[in-house]
Amino acid sequence: MPTELLATFEVRRLSILDANGTVDDALMPPLSDTQIRRMYEAMLLARIFDERALALQREGRLGTYPPILGQEAAQVGSAAALQPDDWMVPTYRDAAAMWMQGYPLELLFAGRTGDERG
Repeated sequence: MPTELLATFEVRRLSILDANGTVDDALMPPLSDTQIRRMYEAMLLARIFDERALALQREGRLGTYPPILGQEAAQVGSAAALQPDDWMVPTYRDAAAMWMQGYPLELLFAGRTGDERG
């Protein structure tokens, strides 16, 4: 990439919490309590799915499984921002985004066991 093009990018930092953990309400996205709860539950489910899938992979009951630990919020947040007619083309580390869009958990596990229905 040419150096002159790199010089045109401005790096900005966004922080919603201050050092004391106080929320800056002006920076919060306009989300309802229901939306926030749904996303939190999805991140929790992602963590549980990940722990179970990793254990199954180590037992030899799943094929290749790439852990998603630490990526829950990125997946859930990006999927939550999609509109009903938006497309999502998932990769093998997008389990949380997939079920946020309605893909069944049992098919996620099936696909990782080599079952073509997954």
